[in-house]
Amino acid sequence: MADVPQHPQPRKGDRRDGSVYSPTPEIITAVQVALITGRPLLLAGPPGCGKSSLAGFVARTLDFAYHEFVVTDESSPQDLLWNVDVIARLRDAQLAPSDERVPPLNDYVDPGPLWWALDPASAARRGADENAKVARPCSMPVHLKDHEPQGAGAVLLIDEIDKAESSFCNGLLVPLGSRQFHVTDIDESVENGVDRAPESPLVVITTNGERDLPDAFVRRCVVLAVEGPDAERLEEIAGLHFPAVTADADLLEQVRLLAQRFETGAKQHASTAEFLDLVSVLLTLGGVDGDTEQWRLIERLVVEKPSVRRNLFTSW
Repeated sequence: MADVPQHPQPRKGDRRDGSVYSPTPEIITAVQVALITGRPLLLAGPPGCGKSSLAGFVARTLDFAYHEFVVTDESSPQDLLWNVDVIARLRDAQLAPSDERVPPLNDYVDPGPLWWALDPASAARRGADENAKVARPCSMPVHLKDHEPQGAGAVLLIDEIDKAESSFCNGLLVPLGSRQFHVTDIDESVENGVDRAPESPLVVITTNGERDLPDAFVRRCVVLAVEGPDAERLEEIAGLHFPAVTADADLLEQVRLLAQRFETGAKQHASTAEFLDLVSVLLTLGGVDGDTEQWRLIERLVVEKPSVRRNLFTSW
């Protein structure tokens, strides 16, 4: 394959670390309302419009810790709270000498993301008393690269909640609504720690609308529909992710034309993520004439995927 000119720092894949984000006034207000009320912020919108990356951006902005949980069709509400490694405890009990006690149950409790978001000190002790000796202390999971928060709060992302059955949402009504839960296995209550910011944690939940969410769950959230960007906003987002665009008049004009063609509402529109992929290719190839067959192929590969999939399936 022939060598192609490379941009010094090309964007690769989805950027979910929150380091680059341009919030709209509506998003800023929604975050403020969620922080004031203590309610989860439910973001509804099409895939690739920037819902998930907002959580990392807010964590960086507030200097809060960041936790995330990506929902699947096999997820359980328990996964967000805690789990007990009963297999490990049984193994240790079988291997322990007869005169040696099996470690306490706390040593086998694995705190979930909501526990870490509410009370990281308690999670690190696996729910044991403050003065108790913990043989297997936990370390806080790290989800954001180069982010060392100093603030006494947390942001929790629950991503793509519409992937799960309604029972998943219903199982979180009380923990998310009251911002506390009881660890029945060790008889320990978890709530916002005494040294934590009163507005913490901010829970950000995303849905692509693949299935309806229970009314009781939605009513406990601050809900914002995230609209796809117009051409002006696509151009702004491209400049934030690729500063080189604004420094090159020819590239800027090409990006502007792309934004006008693929903005929301256009006959063939692209998600923000797909549009950024197009800009990344444009930068890496050093600018491509939009009227060439090569560029038309690139657009089909990056944007026109649903129709391509339909055509492939019908040919099998």
